[in-house]
Amino acid sequence: MLNIAPIKSTPYPTLRSCIDDCIQSVAKWQGTDSKCMYGNAWQMSFEAQQSPDQPLIERLMLPRISTESLSAYHGLRFSYIERKGPAMDKNFMLDILESRLSSGMPVLVGFDSYDCPWCVAFRRLHTSHACLAVGLDRSSNIIYLTDAYYGKELEAVDFDLLEQACHFYALFDLCDASRSYTDWQTTLQGMLTNPTHPIQPDQVAAQLTAYADAYLEEGVTGDGTAEASSNFKIYANALPISRIRFSLFLQLLDDGAHVPALSRAAEGYRHAGEQWDLINQFIIKVMCSGNKPAARVKIHKKMSEIISLEEQLLDELVELTMIINNHY
Repeated sequence: MLNIAPIKSTPYPTLRSCIDDCIQSVAKWQGTDSKCMYGNAWQMSFEAQQSPDQPLIERLMLPRISTESLSAYHGLRFSYIERKGPAMDKNFMLDILESRLSSGMPVLVGFDSYDCPWCVAFRRLHTSHACLAVGLDRSSNIIYLTDAYYGKELEAVDFDLLEQACHFYALFDLCDASRSYTDWQTTLQGMLTNPTHPIQPDQVAAQLTAYADAYLEEGVTGDGTAEASSNFKIYANALPISRIRFSLFLQLLDDGAHVPALSRAAEGYRHAGEQWDLINQFIIKVMCSGNKPAARVKIHKKMSEIISLEEQLLDELVELTMIINNHY
C-alpha cells in the first residue's frame, strides 16, 4: 500500500482537474513539483463549427497539460494508456497494477464517474473521473484508491466494478530532469515564443474575441435541466482552469525569481480565471431563462474586458522575454 496524501492542484473547489490533482499528489509525494506542465496554458483557439448542431462551447480548444515539460523540468514521466485491444483484458490490467504497485509507483485510473459512489455525478451523469490506485489485494479482488479531487484516501473498491467503468489509465516513472525552471528567463521564453506552438501570444485575443462574438450572436441554448447545465460546465470550465493553471506556472517562476512583473502576471491570470468562471455562471443563468439578447450583450461586454486584460498580460510577458534577449 502506497501512502500518498491527496493534494489539490489549485485552491479552488471546482476549478481543478482530477488528473492534475493526481499528478500533483504524486509529485509532492516524490518531493518535486508539477506546475511547469502548465507553461502552455495561455493558449486558446476557437474552432470553426464542425456540424450545425455542434454546441458553441465545444468549439473552445484549450491545450492539454504538457507531459514533456513535466518530465523535463520535474523529473516525472506520465504516460496515458487507453483501454483498447489487449488492454481491455481484465488480467492484463491486474498484471499492470500489480507490477507497478510492487515497484513502488501508483497508477492513475480513469473511469466513468456515473459508477463512483462518492462522485457528485454518481448515477446522474456519465463523465470521466480519475484516482490513484495505491494498493491491490488480488486474492480479495479489492483495489485501493486515493482520490485527490475529493480528498479521499485508501478507498476500498471492488475491482470488477472499477474495471468495467475504467476507460484509460496512466503510468508514472521517475527520470532525470533535463531543464531547470530556476532559470526563469529561459523557461518563460520557451513557453511563450516557441514557433511550433499552434497559437502565438499575439493571436490569443483574436481567438477569444471570436468566441465572445459568437456567443453574442448565438448564445447558448439548453432545456433548463441540471444535466444541461452540467454538460455545459464540463466544457466551459476548461477556459478558467487553463488561466488558473498558467497563473500557477508564473507563480512557480516568481517564487524563486521575485520579479514584480511575474507576480503581477500571475495575479492577473488568477483574476482572469475567476472572471471566466463567473461568466460561465452567468451564461448558465441566461441559458436557463430564455437566452435573451439583452443579457448576452452584458455578458459580451464583460468578456471583452477579460480579453483586454489577457492581451495586456501576454504583451507584457512577451516584452519581458524581449528585454531578456536584448540584455543578453
